[in-house]
Amino acid sequence: MKHFLLLLMICFSFYELPAQVKNRPLPTEQKSEAKVDVEDQSMSVYPNPTNGVITISLEGFEGEKTDLRIMNVIGNVVYREVIQDPASRYMKTIDLNKLSKGLYYVKLETPTYSEVRKVILR
Repeated sequence: MKHFLLLLMICFSFYELPAQVKNRPLPTEQKSEAKVDVEDQSMSVYPNPTNGVITISLEGFEGEKTDLRIMNVIGNVVYREVIQDPASRYMKTIDLNKLSKGLYYVKLETPTYSEVRKVILR
């Protein structure tokens, strides 16, 4: 009988364990991160797919050094432009007709923002 009661108490103690764990506060890490509001920043690349000429439209990057690159699928940079201080709305037309047909990546980088878009050249 003692063994039965002991076994019963052990089972109940394990049964209550999840409830105790739920009520215990979890340790949290304190990290400080710089929050950047990127809702006002955008890049558009059109037409996509393209037959050779694309237009890249940037919005909300004024006052930031902006690095614009077009890369092939193996990462080789086929076009690069550093825009020191783009206007609030900046547009650039780029002729890709000398490049091989296929997939390319348009990468935009600033000190606070990075975005990559795929472009298909037909």
